[in-house]
Amino acid sequence: MLIAYFIAIIAGILSGITESLNKNITEEKYSAFSYSFLQIALNLVLITIPFILFSSLPPIGIVYLYILIAELFVLIGNASLIKAYKTEDLSNVIILFQISLILPFVLGVTLLQEKITSLNIIGILLIISGIIIIFYRGKKLKPTTGFFLALLSGTCFGFGTYFIKLASSYTNPLALIFIAEVILTVLLLLIPQTYKDIKTIFRKYSKKIIISRFTALGTFYLLMWAFQRSKLSISNTNFNTAFILSSVFLGVFFLGEKTDIRKKLTGSALCTLGIILLNFF
Repeated sequence: MLIAYFIAIIAGILSGITESLNKNITEEKYSAFSYSFLQIALNLVLITIPFILFSSLPPIGIVYLYILIAELFVLIGNASLIKAYKTEDLSNVIILFQISLILPFVLGVTLLQEKITSLNIIGILLIISGIIIIFYRGKKLKPTTGFFLALLSGTCFGFGTYFIKLASSYTNPLALIFIAEVILTVLLLLIPQTYKDIKTIFRKYSKKIIISRFTALGTFYLLMWAFQRSKLSISNTNFNTAFILSSVFLGVFFLGEKTDIRKKLTGSALCTLGIILLNFF
């Protein structure tokens, strides 16, 4: 099980790279649904051949329902995340997004009956404290439109993660990813705003978009693999903590987000300590 937790951490690092690239290409004037479609449709193109060669559709009907519910949450969450990128720093968005860490932890313990220790609980509290410290300004959190969009996105992805975990019990990662990308692509094609800026965005950012799709698919596959072999409450926490640490690092050194750097380093240290308690005690 420990190797699965380590794989979840690798998936989190890849996700941080993916979202850094997504943030770098996001512009206010372009449709969030156009960005989403480019991401999802290219994912589908890349995953189709491996799926045909090495996998098949699962015969159990409930898996499709779980994936559909998960992808409805993901569709709303992804559009909200892209909109949040337009007004907030990457590091701040990723911090608020971490409600997606808390929800699967609670659902894993309460609904899936996953056992945790008191040190695991201390670990999750340290991670939450680290997240708050990084974003804390003055004497209170300062809500903006980007704040609420990032929070909505994290909530949607948190519920989506729970249903993906349920689906992962019935099929392999390749089939799960393929079905998820087909469903998301179809949903996006039903939204008129999807078609607005596709060509413009792809012409302008084709290289970065393609690179981000390889890292995104690597993230999804590794995470599904880890979910099948470990507790949702811990593997998803590992994933999200690695995600936030790599995003803060890339936000500071790649995107030049150097405001409140001391807070970001302090919060990152608390998150790191929390992940140690989650995995080794």
